[in-house]
Amino acid sequence: MPTRPITSILFCALIAAISAALAGCGSIQPPPPTPEQQAEQLEPMLAAAGFRMLPADTPERQQQLESLLPLQVLYYVGKTGTLHYYMADPSYCKCMYVGSEENYQQYEKMKLNQQLQAKEGEISRENLEAIQMQDMDEQEEMFNPYGMGLVGPMGPAMYW
Repeated sequence: MPTRPITSILFCALIAAISAALAGCGSIQPPPPTPEQQAEQLEPMLAAAGFRMLPADTPERQQQLESLLPLQVLYYVGKTGTLHYYMADPSYCKCMYVGSEENYQQYEKMKLNQQLQAKEGEISRENLEAIQMQDMDEQEEMFNPYGMGLVGPMGPAMYW
């Protein structure tokens, strides 16, 4: 009884291992960002949108800053009915960012653009993975010793 060539067995095993590894990569979720990473992402956008940074440079301000919800853009209504937006960062910069309605709208536009860019990158990665999987399938079919596509000098390849 003839045996299959060892190279075709190894090649099929290699293709199966690569396919399994690529399939597993798509399901891996990145860990959530640390507070420092969140601050590093938020603070430049807030500054670019026109928010002002107010340092907590006195014990009273530090205590006040620590009583606020950290790293969340929130608002309050002033005495004249005007909306004021702020973000407290008691850990990273030990400061508060304060802005107007106009600053907040600019920040939201920037955040939306960033999300769209991230989504476009994700779609591009998914398309690349699909193309790679299709290429691997085609290569596997081309080298499959049991497939009908392999025809040798004596007709269809038979390894039984």
